[in-house]
Amino acid sequence: MHISLLFLGASTALAATCPTCRVLPGDGAWPSPSRWQHLNSTVRGRLLATNPLAHSCHDPTYNSEICRSLQQQWGRPELQIPYPSEFLSPWFQNQSCVPFTAESSACELGNYAVYSINVTGPDDVVAGLTFAQQNNVRLVIKNTGHDQNGKGTGKGALSLWMHNLKDKTFIHAYESSYYRGPAVKLGAGVQGQEAAAFAHENGYRAVVGSCPTVGVVGGYTQGGGHSSLSGLYGLGADNVLEWEVITAAGHHVIATPQQHKDLYWALSGGGPGTYGVVLSMTTRVFADTATGAASYSFDMASTNGSADAYWNAVSTFHAYMPLLLDQGVYATYAVTNISFIVLAMIAPSHDQTELNTLMEPMLTALDRQNGLSTESLSVTTLGGSNTYDVLASHVWPVLQDASLVAVQGGRLITRANLNADLGGVMAAMRNITAGGTFYFACTGINTTTAAGVPPVADNAVLPAWRDTSVTCLVGTAWGWGQSWDPAPGWQAELLDRVLPTMEAVTPNSGAYLNEANFAQRDWQQQFYGRNYPRLVAIKKRYDPHDLFYAVSAVGSEAWATDSKGRLCRT
Repeated sequence: MHISLLFLGASTALAATCPTCRVLPGDGAWPSPSRWQHLNSTVRGRLLATNPLAHSCHDPTYNSEICRSLQQQWGRPELQIPYPSEFLSPWFQNQSCVPFTAESSACELGNYAVYSINVTGPDDVVAGLTFAQQNNVRLVIKNTGHDQNGKGTGKGALSLWMHNLKDKTFIHAYESSYYRGPAVKLGAGVQGQEAAAFAHENGYRAVVGSCPTVGVVGGYTQGGGHSSLSGLYGLGADNVLEWEVITAAGHHVIATPQQHKDLYWALSGGGPGTYGVVLSMTTRVFADTATGAASYSFDMASTNGSADAYWNAVSTFHAYMPLLLDQGVYATYAVTNISFIVLAMIAPSHDQTELNTLMEPMLTALDRQNGLSTESLSVTTLGGSNTYDVLASHVWPVLQDASLVAVQGGRLITRANLNADLGGVMAAMRNITAGGTFYFACTGINTTTAAGVPPVADNAVLPAWRDTSVTCLVGTAWGWGQSWDPAPGWQAELLDRVLPTMEAVTPNSGAYLNEANFAQRDWQQQFYGRNYPRLVAIKKRYDPHDLFYAVSAVGSEAWATDSKGRLCRT
């Protein structure tokens, strides 16, 4: 009752004043040091002021040895994830304090949050929400900082850092009207590899992403969450049994298909950071079995230097891939203007021998149509006795150090798109990758196979996912240490040429909001589809005064940044 009354007062005051903009440091209304100190006392010393890691590369705190080490590691998740305010998006870092700009240039906070609360439980969240509402401070929610689109950070923000909520509980027999069976309850800070390892230790497998360091409870599952297991069990959002949430009003609730049903529906695929603060998630797990896996690659040299022959081979792969996807196979692969690499083709419902048989028509067609023999493809088998071993041995080591790129966008390619215009899709990929600036990182997936299990309940996953065969990220060939100067031009080209080219050949589709561009045009339709009006209504019900804001999240069109980065109502 005390919490509810406290929030009633804060919310009433906020509604009465109806501030146009969130305050920034230097504004007259910015909270005084004594107010911040009081917040620090309330959260028992867990309020952390931001000092960007890269300050050691800039005067007056320049340290050459530390700076060289940062330059070597910058962008790798294991360097930055352990720090409360660090995030991995090069675009939103905006060169404000990175290790590659001049020593004499200032280290500025830019889009870094000003303060972070190291959240250890509900009381810390309530304290942060209360402070943000009473002081008109921008609020963000952050776990690992993987987000490419800057949802978990913001200029002048107070951040709720959820990363250390690492509790994991195995539930042998979850009982409800909508599910009976094994499950795990995961704290908001649990990462994919940690969740998968915990399920594996208990004899099961969990739906997690291919990158082991991504937080599984946050934007991954709340945004949908595709997985090597999605051909059997759907997206991460399809498996959620419960969400433990603190609402904007300070209420501590459990959202399920039976209670707070609208909040459960929205959080399960309707995007993160905008309906409430998730403390934990309970999700289904499944018995593990032998898993087949394979990899192979070819390039333009393999096709005698002929671009036409190379793209014919890429087309052959896409023509035969849906047959594999229908069997629950998951494929992650990369396409450039000169090379094609299948990082892993994973069959969680088939052992290695069975996967080899399933792959035979595709490999035969690549040989007969394109002259690419099994030997020239360097086909390698990677299967194991369970899915966890396959991921831990062959997928995670490749992806765990992957840096985010300067500019990226995304597109879902549906089965209907491939059936209607495979040639057009291939021509679009060829056009976009020409010149080598842009490349595709794609995943072949079918979330509705005949062998799959249905979602726990209806949810807010983008409807286009239900017919998707491929989700593609379009990125730029760039790495830290290279010049940032071309990035704004790449961003403009992505929005003006690249994404429209893909959209033209993929009608009635959309984009995976976790792997898209923050400035995607018509993002409401592309990320949320027909669900958007209902999601807005739920947002207004649980957050009537717009305490929660995240870039391209539901309801975010009500806000925009001014010339100083101040978040203001539109």
